Amino acid sequence: MILSKYPLVVQKDILDHMNIIDLLLLSFVSKNMKKLVTLFQKKRSESIRSIEYEYDRTDESCLVYIPKESEPKSSKPSPETVECMLMRIVKRDIYHKDATSKTLEFRFGGEYEYPVVSYLECVKESVIQSIHNHFLDVFGNSVEYYWEGVGWQWPEECFIPFLPKLKNVTFCTGLFVDGHFAEVSNLENFFSSSPVTKIYQLHLLNNVKPLTPESKFYQAEAIHVNAPLHNCPDFLRHFQGKQFGLSCDSYEKSNLINFANRWKSGEAFQNLEYASVRITNDNDNQYLNSILNEIGAKFIDANRPLPKHTLRQRYDKNTTTHPIISRAYIVRESDSRVASVRVSMITFLFGVWDKTEEEFLKMVE
Repeated sequence: MILSKYPLVVQKDILDHMNIIDLLLLSFVSKNMKKLVTLFQKKRSESIRSIEYEYDRTDESCLVYIPKESEPKSSKPSPETVECMLMRIVKRDIYHKDATSKTLEFRFGGEYEYPVVSYLECVKESVIQSIHNHFLDVFGNSVEYYWEGVGWQWPEECFIPFLPKLKNVTFCTGLFVDGHFAEVSNLENFFSSSPVTKIYQLHLLNNVKPLTPESKFYQAEAIHVNAPLHNCPDFLRHFQGKQFGLSCDSYEKSNLINFANRWKSGEAFQNLEYASVRITNDNDNQYLNSILNEIGAKFIDANRPLPKHTLRQRYDKNTTTHPIISRAYIVRESDSRVASVRVSMITFLFGVWDKTEEEFLKMVE
């Protein structure tokens, strides 16, 4: 069937009855066909909220799919969590005599009936860039694109994440701080040379020196640092984003007091929504109980109900932040914005409300 021989209204009707995979494959046929698919399927493309790239460092493969927005994200895409599997991008181990480094080899297989695209190692980044640019042309810029390195926690070893330079993509990056990255200069170079990353998760397997205040690391929207066996630099001090999480063996009391006072004064943390610091060393966290007095906390009357502060967690978007249920709060001087503060034997929790003190107290009447 030659589609171009039919009137435009018939062409549109044919395309309307095709599934997304067939439309995507059709768009690869020629520039004119891509324009046709883009023109007639604009409304369908606008209904797609996000497209996710899940890159597996163990075999250098990348799954590309449209997630079901109502389903929780799992560690492995499945028919229950995937609206449409668009393709799988894999490394081509054997160089075929009839292929060149610029050739994209398409084949089909698997329970999802999606195309598998193979590439040669020498052109991996350019191939992924070409595919992503094609998605931008077909699906448009209104779609949210995510790149995430899945399964990065295993095995526990230092590795350099693969982060291709892609337009309009939100990067979510996890890495171990050890070996090559134990040298803070190498860590800084990685952050400065990488695309702007929205979410960082660090697992410290070694002590590390503080990063520079200007580091791109602090510009991330959300950061989570796990350092269970090590003292931790003051990663919170220069953070510019919205959500911060830290689990460490030891943390200076003065760091937390300084953080709270700088937020109160309006000097820093203007974008902050939530912060969590968990100290695992029982012998080193006895000071936490005295912090509320030292940061000038106020308290809701004992006869009033306690508010519950919780948000969607940004570095694990299918879970919520640990609820903050506390009578203690502090007020920012510049705009009277309120933050709830909860302190226990092992945690310091800080949650910012989108309310002034007057609005906050009315809420708990």
